[in-house]
Amino acid sequence: MGTNQARRDTGRALLEFQGVMFGALVVVGSAVLLSQPAALDPLLYAAGAGIITVITVITLIWHNRPGLQRFAVLLPLLDLLGIRFTAHAEGATLSGGALLLILPMIWIAYSFGMRGVLASVALLVALLLVTSPVGLLQAYGGDMEPGNFTRIVAYPLTLLILAGAAGVSGARIRRKKVQLAAQTALTEQAVRARDDLIEAVTHELRTPLTSILGNAELVLHTNDAQTVGRRVGIIVRNAEQMDTILADLLLGRSTGTALLGLHITATDVGGLIETCVAARRTAADARSVSIDVIASDTLWADVDPNRIRQVFDNLLTNAIKYNRVGGTVVVSETRTVTTATFAVTDSGCSIAPTDSARVFEPYYRTESARLSSQDGSGLGLGISRDIARRHGGDLRLVESSTRGSRFELTLPLALSDHEDVVAQPGHESEQIVA
Repeated sequence: MGTNQARRDTGRALLEFQGVMFGALVVVGSAVLLSQPAALDPLLYAAGAGIITVITVITLIWHNRPGLQRFAVLLPLLDLLGIRFTAHAEGATLSGGALLLILPMIWIAYSFGMRGVLASVALLVALLLVTSPVGLLQAYGGDMEPGNFTRIVAYPLTLLILAGAAGVSGARIRRKKVQLAAQTALTEQAVRARDDLIEAVTHELRTPLTSILGNAELVLHTNDAQTVGRRVGIIVRNAEQMDTILADLLLGRSTGTALLGLHITATDVGGLIETCVAARRTAADARSVSIDVIASDTLWADVDPNRIRQVFDNLLTNAIKYNRVGGTVVVSETRTVTTATFAVTDSGCSIAPTDSARVFEPYYRTESARLSSQDGSGLGLGISRDIARRHGGDLRLVESSTRGSRFELTLPLALSDHEDVVAQPGHESEQIVA
């Protein structure tokens, strides 16, 4: 975005300068042709005016092309060449045509600094040596006549002073533009980080809030004490999760970062799965989706329980939401010596191969999700994979077909013996990871 805008600004500046250059040629050339047509060398004048005209046409057509902008300093240098021809055609060193040298010299100094000025001066001296070597040597090699002071000293000196002033002004403006661009980039980065944090937190709050509302509605329509107690317990756990997320939001605001810390503690992941499945039962029953858990009742690992619960909540919510009515969701577990892998398999719509590589990108929704009637922000899977990787694990889409999709969450198991930890009530090994 910024690069395109800079290119457009540069192209507009080139076009404006060359327009002024061509307009000045027309005005001065018309005055010269009307005042002293007999004193002109028509071939030289046509050559000079033709060079400036060709440069103007090229600028008009290609002023936004990166290639032309890369060699933009050549345009005013060619203008200098054209002006030299028109001034030489008048037969006078100081004339209306020669005064046009001020325009490209100031433009070069303003746009390209003193190196551009030195290049333009070198070109002018070379042109004078080629086109009027005798006159140049006589003017500066012998005694200076009083009447020639303006022509051979004051005019070139004034031209250099104006070019130098333009060069200093241009350098200051460019320096200010660089500073402003840097400040703008930092501001935009801060705004994007804030918006990303708000989007992520909003997404994470929606899941427990949906569970709270669903279970609260069930409590209102049942008189069974056991059912009410179970539903109230789910409501309390989801409210606690919302409180944790809001606390994290305040922490992120106070520290100025959206990367919130992990509170690692010995956690029964099997119990987390049971809690998440219980919280999703209402949504599953509304779509007649059955949830089967094929996993150990107890599996201890050193994780942040709130963050891992977010991952399971996201996976189960998606598996239910994008499933077919009357479908199934299976949560299974396999483990090695050092890791445990939890698979969430659904019988819903498949994910196209072109979407499979992008399902974890922020804000990206697959074509099947976009065509469905279900709302979504496209943030959940990306957040979940980030949480898994910050735990030293990973989240992958390992299969998607007409039979459904399968996501696998891999987590490292604790190196310590958590059965010993369970046997010691009150023991908690907690670690905060930034």
